[in-house]
Amino acid sequence: MKLKVKILFLVIFGTFGGASMALLFTISENITHYHNRFIRRFPQHVAQEVHQANLKYNSYYFAGSGEGKIYLGNYTAPLQVMVLDSTLQTKTIYHIKLKQSNLPFRGPQIRVLDNSFYVFEGIVPYVFKGDVTDWSASLRIKNGNAFSHLIPMDSLNMAVRYISPKGGESIIGTLNLGGSTKAKYGSSLLQKQFDGVFDTDGSMMFNTTLNRIVYVYTYRNEYIVADPKLKLDYRGKTIDTTSHAHIKLARIKNTNLKTFAEPPLIVNKTSAVNGRFLYVNSQLPGQYESEGIWKTAAIIDVYDLTTKTYRSSFPIYNIGGTKLRSILVDRKLFYALIGEKIVCYKLRDYINQNKTVSYVSKYKSD
Repeated sequence: MKLKVKILFLVIFGTFGGASMALLFTISENITHYHNRFIRRFPQHVAQEVHQANLKYNSYYFAGSGEGKIYLGNYTAPLQVMVLDSTLQTKTIYHIKLKQSNLPFRGPQIRVLDNSFYVFEGIVPYVFKGDVTDWSASLRIKNGNAFSHLIPMDSLNMAVRYISPKGGESIIGTLNLGGSTKAKYGSSLLQKQFDGVFDTDGSMMFNTTLNRIVYVYTYRNEYIVADPKLKLDYRGKTIDTTSHAHIKLARIKNTNLKTFAEPPLIVNKTSAVNGRFLYVNSQLPGQYESEGIWKTAAIIDVYDLTTKTYRSSFPIYNIGGTKLRSILVDRKLFYALIGEKIVCYKLRDYINQNKTVSYVSKYKSD
């Protein structure tokens, strides 16, 4: 009889303990995903370094990727493009030829998508288009509203961050290089907090898998997902709690221009999209994170764009005391520009586990 009583108590306590653990896990998941308590998950060995190359200069930036190639532009040599293979072992430099060269060039930038490349400068404004087989481009756009950012969505349609003629505020829009209606504006996508310029600054990307424009604010914990017709899907939240931009501005003497009165609080430094995931280089430590990790590494937070949730985080370690400045993700490979180096990391299958195929299909069918 006593043995039966003991077994009964063990069953009761075991059941209660299991239920308690399940409840705590559910609460923890809910807090991490939705309650913004700013607690990161750090699975072990998410990104493993597999390749590294010395670019000799720190003026390179990511211009695109595809078919096993990485394309780099160069701020100090704006009509030069470096093409690397996915293992960073082969490097080839090409010089872009523009068929119209009488424009007031200041700081052209390059973007590559599939076999097409684009050279643009938004202040003038102009957009050239060419083919990577010969790196020769012709002028497609030579007037219209000024812009500060451009990302190709397909061979003709660009996602653009325009500069409003009235007040200089930023507006997300689109630009067609071949149609009669060239420019469209989604004036309600970016939300102004005080000036519509500094407070709406951010990284604009295009996710080819989901066919969506993604915009991550630099100074607040928010990102935007919209379709190519500028219809808002949703406004997502990054896991930190900075919902209002912490910026103080000052007017430059004898001008109408403004600048930072003090260094602003950067929330999201740089971002990349691939598959259904958004990768964000956050600048704010979470709870229980040591100062040591923030001194020696940059932290990448991963979000699932189809479920609107935070997934996990991983560190990318400094090289020679220098943190990463830009990132690019191509399938299971994560690339980082760190000082004069480009580094390739292989992402664990954990990141790419396909658990939400139905959501991806929904996005594609819009």
